[in-house]
Amino acid sequence: MGSINRSFSKLGKKVSQKTQAFAHRTSDKHIRLAVTGLSGAGKTAFITGLVNQLLNAGLISKSNNLPLWQVTREERLYGVKRDLQPDLTVASFDYEQAMASLKQTPSRWPASTRSISELRLAIKYQPQKGLLAKLTDSATLYLDIIDYPGEWLLDLPMLKQSFSQWSMSQTQRENIFKKSDCYGPFNEAVSELDLSAEADAVQLKQIASLYQELLLDCVNGHGFYYAQPGRLLLPGELVDTPVLALFPLLGLSAETVTKLEAGAPNTAYQVLKTRYKQYQSKVITPFYKEYFAKFDRQLLLVDCFTPLNSGKEQFDDMTQALNGIMESFKFGQSNILKRLFSPRIDKLLFAASKVDHITRDQQGNVLSLLTQLVKQSQKQAKFEGCEVEVMAISAIKATKHAMVRSGSAEVEVVHGVDLSKQETVTVFPGEVPKTLPQASFWNTQGFEFTHFAPPQATASTQGADFEHIRLDHLLQYLLGDKLN
Repeated sequence: MGSINRSFSKLGKKVSQKTQAFAHRTSDKHIRLAVTGLSGAGKTAFITGLVNQLLNAGLISKSNNLPLWQVTREERLYGVKRDLQPDLTVASFDYEQAMASLKQTPSRWPASTRSISELRLAIKYQPQKGLLAKLTDSATLYLDIIDYPGEWLLDLPMLKQSFSQWSMSQTQRENIFKKSDCYGPFNEAVSELDLSAEADAVQLKQIASLYQELLLDCVNGHGFYYAQPGRLLLPGELVDTPVLALFPLLGLSAETVTKLEAGAPNTAYQVLKTRYKQYQSKVITPFYKEYFAKFDRQLLLVDCFTPLNSGKEQFDDMTQALNGIMESFKFGQSNILKRLFSPRIDKLLFAASKVDHITRDQQGNVLSLLTQLVKQSQKQAKFEGCEVEVMAISAIKATKHAMVRSGSAEVEVVHGVDLSKQETVTVFPGEVPKTLPQASFWNTQGFEFTHFAPPQATASTQGADFEHIRLDHLLQYLLGDKLN
């Protein structure tokens, strides 16, 4: 009898949790905010800084570090606290460990995103409009922040391609691959592979490992972005699985492909083709269905400065990667039925990150540059009924801005700790182009972006641990309409 009661108790809890989630979504008091970006955009640091600001905001803390966020400006925010995340199968975003990295001596940026993670915040506020304002003095908005690797997004365009089509698209990137010393060993190993012979699992895995090394070197060693399959960069739970023993076949002619397509199912070509299909159906599609279909709002962080440092090819590659990502998003105006059964992203924010690393007079330039970068994606999203905004932000301000005299003029500079040298430096990074760089920029560009270490956190009795740039503007755009 006791076991039956316990079973009913567990069933009752599950029903209760589902009922609560249903109620939150039908009352429009639940937002799922997805945060992503390409490698190096600063996703983990952004979420840490944002959560730190939120947890230290409101009437309880008696501080207002977010003056442009309407709910704090009007003193209607009672406070924000952590709450139990709804999905117990997703890793929790490790806010405590990230803060520990930032607060140690010397301070360190938190580890970058390696897999998907989630964090829930309960935002308690005083409603001022609608039925809620008449019935209660306080209401709660539940905010789920989902962090996921931008590298995985680069796989989404693969859903539209067959294995041979994908191999052809990767052939077009061969000039980029050739910049890496890892290209030679990979190319040689593929040339020795008999695609019409019976597949050797060990050989395929060895070649896939060489391709993985090639991708990692192109991204980490040469500053490129568009790497497929993305799970070879960040395998997550799929490490060492056969589905990742996958690589493209570069330079195959249409005639050769036709012959290989007619081969037996156990040939090397057919096995690679099967693994590609399995990667599409078992890795990409579930990720899209399980997560993308449930996002209400999307924040895409973009680091414009690193590719400007690296060169034209890297900058163009980042642009191509951003366009590839945006093709796969689902946009559209949301309503209650869509939120429950077919949610779509109804607000999209492109945010240029790390703008504290440049002088204040250049922040308008980077905003203009990012607007140019995402112009096509912006038009597509707006056409589908999605609100789109572009901002320049910094979730954790790592520098100080100052003026120094140069001859008879004063020049604005940036003051902070150089990340690689761990030395205090004062620099003028140079001018950020307002529009997509022309050839003359790459020939004569004087832009030199410095990677700065995080600021040393100081003990504070109230308020957030770090300064920020425009997080209040960001919060107003993403959440303001839900806190009236």
